[in-house]
Amino acid sequence: MIRLLIPGREGRPTLTVIALALLLVASAARPMPVSAQTVQGQILDQGTSEPIEGVLVLLLGAQGEEYDGYLTNSAGRFILRAPGPGNYTARADRIGFETAESDPFTLSASQIYGLRMEMAETAIQLDELRVEGEQRCVVRPGEGLQVAQVWEEAQKALTVQEWTEREGIYRFQVLNYERDLDADERRVERETQRVINNLSRSPIRSLPARELLESGFIQPTDDGGWAYFGPDANVLLSGEFLDTHCFQLRSEGDNPTALGLGFEPVREGDRPDIRGTLWLDRATSALQFLEYHYTWAEFPEARGVARGHVEFEELPNGTWIIRRWWIRMPRLSQDLSLAQRGRSGVYIYGVREAGGEVTQVSTLDRQRIAQVERGFLSGLVWDSTQSAPLVGANVFLSGTSYSAVSNSEGRFLMEGVREGVYTAAFTHPRLDALGILAEGVEVEIHRGDVADVLLGVPTLGSVISDACQGEEREEGLAVVT
Repeated sequence: MIRLLIPGREGRPTLTVIALALLLVASAARPMPVSAQTVQGQILDQGTSEPIEGVLVLLLGAQGEEYDGYLTNSAGRFILRAPGPGNYTARADRIGFETAESDPFTLSASQIYGLRMEMAETAIQLDELRVEGEQRCVVRPGEGLQVAQVWEEAQKALTVQEWTEREGIYRFQVLNYERDLDADERRVERETQRVINNLSRSPIRSLPARELLESGFIQPTDDGGWAYFGPDANVLLSGEFLDTHCFQLRSEGDNPTALGLGFEPVREGDRPDIRGTLWLDRATSALQFLEYHYTWAEFPEARGVARGHVEFEELPNGTWIIRRWWIRMPRLSQDLSLAQRGRSGVYIYGVREAGGEVTQVSTLDRQRIAQVERGFLSGLVWDSTQSAPLVGANVFLSGTSYSAVSNSEGRFLMEGVREGVYTAAFTHPRLDALGILAEGVEVEIHRGDVADVLLGVPTLGSVISDACQGEEREEGLAVVT
């Protein structure tokens, strides 16, 4: 849970509880006792007979109910446990490839059943699908429809997340943060961070689908604020969600390599719901990210502002995690002088973003698998009054904990900066001696890139001009402060 201070219904500050509905995804072979009825098998490539890693194998009952799941290891092997004797089938899902299903088999009490399955090497061609004209929004898309083909690929990724998050076979370093953005959602005005180490599971998850659909994705709190909830894999895959939302294909003109599976409520009522898009890569069928908007806001001025974002990423061994996520909510205030002619007087003065990212993934024996890339800020602090570099300047990004000190050449390097647009500024005794406050400079940080900035003490002429408020004076006269 994350507590945020935003205005309440009457313009007074109230505490709003924000629940981020996001799950970390881990996938690898997990230890499982060989007891009762088990299925031990291997997944091979149909063309090369090579083992395939990272395939989700599901144990299905006679009516299609799912009993167990397993992600194949580097040898393509898996093990499944059945709840009791009976008739079963195994289904193998591989993102970007056609699903394979075994012939039905019968398990007797305490039996260990051996199974080898082959998967076709032909990739699914989502790049051949075209989004043309007006489309009908389809509830539970059936077999044969283009939207059903895309939903099947998205469903695979979500199912992997649902089955593997609980296994706890990876260790995660997670950074949770809150940041305040300006009204344009561009510049960071304030940011706080908290790092959590050695997590094997996500510390946050969504409410049950039935509760969200009955009470809404935005719910009132006892202190007069609002709680925002987002969907996790369990919600998106639930029958309740699929029965109350329809799907259609979408395309993005700025990103022709992506194919979207859009969803929206079948009926828009009084309960806050969500609409959004699951974006997949056309060439690989990989699920890239989920974006969604809330369909309701307390005030008309805030409609369309609250939304969420989830990014997926493939690890080097072929498994997947949710790398980063956020929910953005409007920061509201009220001007009673504007409350006339039916207007509430409420206006948006900024946006609050609460989110997190997995900064490091390691195995249980602490072997590092992946680490997030961060940005760098490099720069020079120059004293124009002395035409020399400024040594020992404390450089910082306003409203955050990022800082650095300039060296003997006036240079500094700020490492590990999160993406965003910040205001870079500095303090130094020289500024105090001149009685001035140096203006900040806007900088934009990108992952893996180095941004450069020049900061400086203004020229002596500028200092004098500011002190004299720009007035011209006769030669021989001066101002003393």
